[in-house]
Amino acid sequence: MNQYVNLISIGLEHPSVKQVIEIAEEILDENKILNIDSLYYRAKKRLKIPRKGLNAIIQFLINDKILVNRSRFTRRTVLSNSTRKIIYNFIQSNIGSHFSLIKRVGISSDITGSPGELIWHLDMLIKFNYIKKLTLKNYTIFLPIEIDDESGKIYFLIQDELYRKILNHLISTDSQERSQIYKSLGENRGTIYYRIQNLIEFQILELLADNKVKLNPKKRDIVIEVLSEISNIRELEYFKNS
Repeated sequence: MNQYVNLISIGLEHPSVKQVIEIAEEILDENKILNIDSLYYRAKKRLKIPRKGLNAIIQFLINDKILVNRSRFTRRTVLSNSTRKIIYNFIQSNIGSHFSLIKRVGISSDITGSPGELIWHLDMLIKFNYIKKLTLKNYTIFLPIEIDDESGKIYFLIQDELYRKILNHLISTDSQERSQIYKSLGENRGTIYYRIQNLIEFQILELLADNKVKLNPKKRDIVIEVLSEISNIRELEYFKNS
């Protein structure tokens, strides 16, 4: 049992783990598809690893999406496809991008081909734990795997300028009635009310008993961090293009 724990904790740099990955890639080169049972029997025959230890290594690689049964790739090789790598880099640079945006940018750049091809590439990135998807109302958005869902929601929403204005405004005020917010921002009342309602539904804003709204204290730090990051990115882009 101790051996199982130790193998799981040492990670990808352990020589035995590396050897199992090499055998998996060898099987892929030969057969174009990975069969976990074949991997086990070949590794057991070639490597001097006890049965429990080998099972632990293979389970670790499956759990961490380094290997996927019946796939043509490993996590290392899945980004060898140039189109898939471009899509992944786009999601890294545009956290919270929704499917329609990725499709529009990809097709206009002649990168992704048909929507079906884009779905396949996105599924591969999800399967190997590079990205994850999140459903928000009518949108499916995509996040790098390391971004938590709450931050992902905020990244998605503040792509919209009015959401940014509302949140920036409420960072500097304690609480306000919706009518005061739309007047302060000088925007259409219905448009601002709609966005405020969405922010309440996503628990980024709180509706108080006096009908005022305020930034959810539990989300305040995340909102400030994401807004600051987006602001810095836009500043860099401005200087690059000026």
